[in-house]
Amino acid sequence: MPMAKRAEPRAWSVLPALDAEAAAALLSPPQLPAAAAARLPMARRAAAAAIPVVLEAPAAGGRLRLARALHALGGREGPLVAATGRRPALDAVPAGATLYLDVASLAPAAVLALEALLDDGAVWLLAGLEPGSALPARLARRLGAVVLAVPPLRERREELPALAEAVLARLARRQATPLPGLAPPALARLAAHTWPGDLGELEAVLGRALLVGDGDVVQAADLAFDAELARPASPPAAPAAAPAGSELEFVLTEMAHELRNPMVTIKTYARHLPALLDDAELRSRFETLASEAIERMDGLLENVLAFARLGAPRCQAVEVTPLVARVLAEMEPELAGRAVRVRRVAAPAGRCAADPEHLAYALRNLFAGVVREVPAREELLVDAAANGVVTLRFAAGGEAADRLRRLAAPGEAPSLGDPSLLPLAFRLARTVLERNGGGLSVVPEGSGMATLVMRLPAAPLEGSP
Repeated sequence: MPMAKRAEPRAWSVLPALDAEAAAALLSPPQLPAAAAARLPMARRAAAAAIPVVLEAPAAGGRLRLARALHALGGREGPLVAATGRRPALDAVPAGATLYLDVASLAPAAVLALEALLDDGAVWLLAGLEPGSALPARLARRLGAVVLAVPPLRERREELPALAEAVLARLARRQATPLPGLAPPALARLAAHTWPGDLGELEAVLGRALLVGDGDVVQAADLAFDAELARPASPPAAPAAAPAGSELEFVLTEMAHELRNPMVTIKTYARHLPALLDDAELRSRFETLASEAIERMDGLLENVLAFARLGAPRCQAVEVTPLVARVLAEMEPELAGRAVRVRRVAAPAGRCAADPEHLAYALRNLFAGVVREVPAREELLVDAAANGVVTLRFAAGGEAADRLRRLAAPGEAPSLGDPSLLPLAFRLARTVLERNGGGLSVVPEGSGMATLVMRLPAAPLEGSP
């Protein structure tokens, strides 16, 4: 009896169709960045001519959903099929179909088969590519006609409020409930997260928040991230004890910038020393200004020495609220000098995993730096209720808020000649936070407000392993 012929496994799958309304929403800001949305008409016209479109977007950021939306609005009559693996059987893809395919890791034989499909023009290719990945050399020039680039969520912090609202609106429609609001501390906490899981993680975090919250407003306490739920057994490895390379160059440049002004004051009055000897009023003024300049330089040098003495962090569970209260008490003279009012959010104390001495140093420098940016007689709102997050919300002009954002971003590299370099305190604080596995970011808001977000690993709950 002859053996039955075994059916070959199909190397691609037909994906369900997406309705036009949902597709249009996915292909509009904020879901799609403005630069990518501007290229959308070209991408839609490419469907009729079977001209490939590269989707340079994170897989975790909804790249497959983007492909489904493009297919839905492209007017193709055939189905949308997705091929997987390094060696998909592309010769079996039906003519007239739209093919979604991750192209960065194709085997050489699959690259040849894909080139044949492109030659025939019977299949429209939507080529998936992770941001920063390289296309196979044989395909790089053939796939460059239309590229829709969607950066990772960690690089889209300015769009985060709108993205979060869009996610909440989609979840609310599914539940047939009113759109919930997003409290400013919750938004600040979202902005402080690094989003390794991209948009998919944002949807999971907000979905979980709706399940545990009251449904009207998402609060910071409603948000939980995978790293907090998993409770890693060991703290993150500490970086080197001192900045190196270009970072050290920036630190020294800022230090020279901070020292130059008081030195100029002393030098200017020294030139007029003969006149000062005969004028009691000028002598008194020189004594005051010189004393202030020397005190400022002494304080700066002492701060740098304190930074050098910190050493490697010894992380432990820290109650943040009492530590904030102690640092604010130490800062009272500086706060009073500019008549800056401090208001602390009355809420359960948050906890984090950090070295208490390092954390106090970082807080002291951040408060000192913010006090220099906040206009006199303004209010500084301090919130340490969420585990692993401290936020400082204050009034700042657009230029000051932008300088804060650029300096707080670890990937930014301002020019050494930039006269708008912020006080050295911010850079030292950021370095100490990073040693403890944390980070620093700034969320500009409307009406001249800004929120500085200090993020650290959340401490395990009491009684947890």
